[in-house]
Amino acid sequence: MNDYVERRRRARWRRPLTAAVLSLSALISTAQIAHADASAPALSLAEGQVVRGQITVYAGGAPESRLSLELDGTAVTAEPASSLPATVLFEADGIQSGSQRLLNSVWVNGEMVTLINRDYSGFATVAVPLPAGSLHDGANRVTVRAGDSVSPTSLAKNHDDFTIRNVRLRLLDGTELRDPAVPADRHLSIGDGYPGGNATEEQVTRNFGIGVPAERLRGVSYDLDTRPLTDGPHTMRVVAGDDGGQAHRDVTFRVDNTAPRIISTSPAAGERVNGGDVTVQVNAIDSVSGVAGATAVLDGRAVPVPDRFPVENIPAGSHQLTVTVTDAAGNADTETIRFSTVEVPIARGARDKGRQDHGPVSGPDAPVLAAAGDVACAATSQVTPKTCHQAGTAALVRQLEPDAVAMLADGQYDVGTLEAFNSSYDKTWGTFKDITHPAVGNHEYAQAYYPGARADGYFDYFNGVGAADGPAGDRQRGYYSYDLGRWHVVALNGECGVVSCAPGSGQYRWLEQDLRAHRNKCTLAYWHKPLFSALYPNRPANPDTKPLWQVAERYGVDVVLNGHDHSYQRFDPQNADGAADPAGPRQFTVGTGGVGFHTDLSPTANLAVANADTFGVLKLTLRPTGYDWRFVPEPGNGNGTFTDAGSAACGHLAPGQARK
Repeated sequence: MNDYVERRRRARWRRPLTAAVLSLSALISTAQIAHADASAPALSLAEGQVVRGQITVYAGGAPESRLSLELDGTAVTAEPASSLPATVLFEADGIQSGSQRLLNSVWVNGEMVTLINRDYSGFATVAVPLPAGSLHDGANRVTVRAGDSVSPTSLAKNHDDFTIRNVRLRLLDGTELRDPAVPADRHLSIGDGYPGGNATEEQVTRNFGIGVPAERLRGVSYDLDTRPLTDGPHTMRVVAGDDGGQAHRDVTFRVDNTAPRIISTSPAAGERVNGGDVTVQVNAIDSVSGVAGATAVLDGRAVPVPDRFPVENIPAGSHQLTVTVTDAAGNADTETIRFSTVEVPIARGARDKGRQDHGPVSGPDAPVLAAAGDVACAATSQVTPKTCHQAGTAALVRQLEPDAVAMLADGQYDVGTLEAFNSSYDKTWGTFKDITHPAVGNHEYAQAYYPGARADGYFDYFNGVGAADGPAGDRQRGYYSYDLGRWHVVALNGECGVVSCAPGSGQYRWLEQDLRAHRNKCTLAYWHKPLFSALYPNRPANPDTKPLWQVAERYGVDVVLNGHDHSYQRFDPQNADGAADPAGPRQFTVGTGGVGFHTDLSPTANLAVANADTFGVLKLTLRPTGYDWRFVPEPGNGNGTFTDAGSAACGHLAPGQARK
């Protein structure tokens, strides 16, 4: 069981049954019931199931006094069981528990049974096993609950929004029971509306009253210790009745108490990866139940198996890989190996897009750059005064007539698939696609944080379907640079768990090389997740990005742009440790592209101004020796009126202090 679930079960989170739960007689008399074959009793063991260690076997389908069990032809002692295991089933569309890490859950009789741990769409079936003891005679309450990122019961943050139908209980004997008041084909919406927050219980829960008759709930149990048994097939028989009239069911199951064996790994122990890709793979055998899956942890971060990524996407040096292989019974073999990578040479001028100041508006000496991130809600989301203003901010950008647009990532919510980009972002900000220089963020990667994670929808949209490179940069790296007017501009990949930002990584060394090669007086860099934030006062908000700031600071970058925080924040120049420094970069956080707001901002060191109630765009006029900034609010539509403007010179560092 998930550790989080077990902790919550021990804490016994309970909620009282509502008065709306029907009486047992009403539930049973009108419930929609699907009956299984009643000619034979039921077993919790499935045909061909592989088991190991100590398990409990349950039998039902007849009064417990008439049930008996045999193992491989020998009678065993069974005990009465007052509540057999069962399964909650329903179809779901739009659950994003996996990609968005939202804590959706299923509860029975006031206790959480499980967190839903993956996405479901297209009304895919969710099956939640209920352990013995979860149900009781009479009325039972099944609850499906939309969660936020804090806890299954929190009401404060944005909740998942999804639709369910056909909620039912499947008992051990195959009988299916439903709430008689809820037709199986009725679609039920759960959630607080994107992006939501401050939800009510009524918005985020759906309760179902299901009556279970005692004769279908009770049975017998037997504690089976498989360890003395030989690996391989065995037979469990359940018998209902006496010598005068017996019905029985035989189930052949397999015992496997032997762990699989890892034969080899990739990389191999002691291997030195000199270039190309790192491939994470494992070769293992299991002679009884077969290898069922493998997991891996690379330098403390979980990665899938198999996985593949450019060698420079992790820092050069020594690495630790722990691989675990499981068989169908759950036995596991684990091996930890060390391998090393080397610094791969970076071609001079790699990922440099060249000059991008072809716009007719401001001329080559003072181009206008419009910047914002966190842009488009899903096409099905509703526009409110505080959400989903991508069309309004797009109209604003059109009015500004910029020479270039810096999209500061999370352009499309919740997950940036190509279909999602085309259905919402493209219909608004897509107008400026030809002059957009995007950054990649956590929603483009569907909240995945491991080397080799993919943001295919984002790269397919901006580069072309399947294209290895293009305006958004190399598909496996996502960082690049270009010149705009007399400024040099660098777009970085701030998802440092995917493409490392650490010293020794390819991105870090490329950034040093790129800034060293471009001796422009004025330089601007942007990536998604900010190092400094009023959401995390007086401490690094995203410390993985600190090495990027350190390089930017060392080579005289004047302006850093970020998104991620759904607000506008302007900081005074500072160094990577958060100390005021007139030669350091000035950070602008512009997560105001349309999705919504993060309102819990607090004073923090060097924060000059902040706002979280106005959608808008940062207009930067990039002059040869300085820049003008102006935060321009989207007009009307219930939007706020906040604005911010100023000017600064660039090129603060003394000759020879940087760009050596």
